[in-house]
Amino acid sequence: MNKILNFDNPRKMAAFYVGVYALVLIILFILFKTILNIFVFTLISVLIINLIAKFFGLFKVRYKVALILAMFVYFVVLIYGIILIIPAITEQLGNFIKTINNVFETKAWESYFENNPSLSEGVTDIMGWIQPKLTDLTNYILETIAKGTPSFFTTLFYSILLTIYLVLYSSWFGKSLPSLFPNSIRRIIEEFLTKVYLALSGFVDVVFINALITAVVFYIISSFYFPNVAIILSFWAGVTNLIPIVGVIFEYIPVFLFSLTLGLKGFIIVNILVVLIHLGLFIVFVNVMKMHLNINPVLMIIAIIVVSQIFGIVGIFFAVPLLIFVSAYWDEFVKPSFEKQ
Repeated sequence: MNKILNFDNPRKMAAFYVGVYALVLIILFILFKTILNIFVFTLISVLIINLIAKFFGLFKVRYKVALILAMFVYFVVLIYGIILIIPAITEQLGNFIKTINNVFETKAWESYFENNPSLSEGVTDIMGWIQPKLTDLTNYILETIAKGTPSFFTTLFYSILLTIYLVLYSSWFGKSLPSLFPNSIRRIIEEFLTKVYLALSGFVDVVFINALITAVVFYIISSFYFPNVAIILSFWAGVTNLIPIVGVIFEYIPVFLFSLTLGLKGFIIVNILVVLIHLGLFIVFVNVMKMHLNINPVLMIIAIIVVSQIFGIVGIFFAVPLLIFVSAYWDEFVKPSFEKQ
């Protein structure tokens, strides 16, 4: 194969094989969305379990035991969320939609601009433009959830199965993966895969922790100011914060609208708290990503826009992991050849 393709060095051959395997996966993902769903959910699950295992490792727990404990914790929380949190969210969904509609119907923002009618009119025009867009987004999410319910359980079943086996046989999988490549380039492949894994692990660690912190803090704040929708707001905050940078915008829209009903003092307190939380978490996120891969936040936004257009909602969560892989591929195989020219 090496002679047929006429590679002049092992690194070019490694780039070829990695590119071919990646292209095959992308084609499969485009043709079969369920495969993509299973891949993304399994990848995230495995990396989160490894994160929890690291926590147990701080207490000198053996690696294998830590992995088993981490799996137990992860799946218990997952099942708890499905059995208890989702029904609670369903109950609060009516109050959530009702409150948002009430904000637009009563034009709650007008009381903040009583002394400035022209500014109030401008804000009203903006809100008039936002309302149908928000309604369309809500309907799209609900419709997607309804359509995706059957495939959700299929994805969940196979993802859990794959996650368990990948975690239990992680050492075997790590040793076997380079066997898909010619022996002469396996060392290069191992270094590349290690780099990608560390970057993905660092990314998922910081995103998951950020999402968890945001969900807990939002639940505490919402319990004081919006008790009827505290669970759904905290759940929404957690899910949207799994999407780097862009997710904050989607998370903030309902919080901003709800805060308009609190009066000036409540509005200022809630929004200052939200800004401070995200400012701190964003600084942590950027610094952690620089430690693993120097990916510009602008590239993340572009990747989320492009990949979500190709793969839909799941593409939002797949975009940055794909960008991490492409960035590592560029740094490892493409950039060095450019520097020589």
